[in-house]
Amino acid sequence: MEDVTGRPIGSTNREKPFNGALLIELRSNPLALRRIAAKLVERAEEGDLAAIREIADRLDGKPAQVIDRRDLPITELTDAELLIIAAGGLPERKEDEGTKVLLLPPGPKSTG
Repeated sequence: MEDVTGRPIGSTNREKPFNGALLIELRSNPLALRRIAAKLVERAEEGDLAAIREIADRLDGKPAQVIDRRDLPITELTDAELLIIAAGGLPERKEDEGTKVLLLPPGPKSTG
């Protein structure tokens, strides 16, 4: 089984090379981050919606994703369905001669 990033669940490989390179660069030039933040604020003040959204997401956190399942009360969802929804998917249900069948969405594609 894999997580949403494509890594096998339980994998300890959590390397983030781009993150590491950015940290090295920003630590060697601490004023760069302040200039980047100032530029972001400036763009937001000019009405750039992407900049406004980025600032809001950084300050307040990203809004929770709403999943529309009006066809079924949450108390009737199975644990498997709730896990799929929590992982960002949306399970489908199919009526098959009176029996409800859970159709799992395809998993993430393996890169290796």
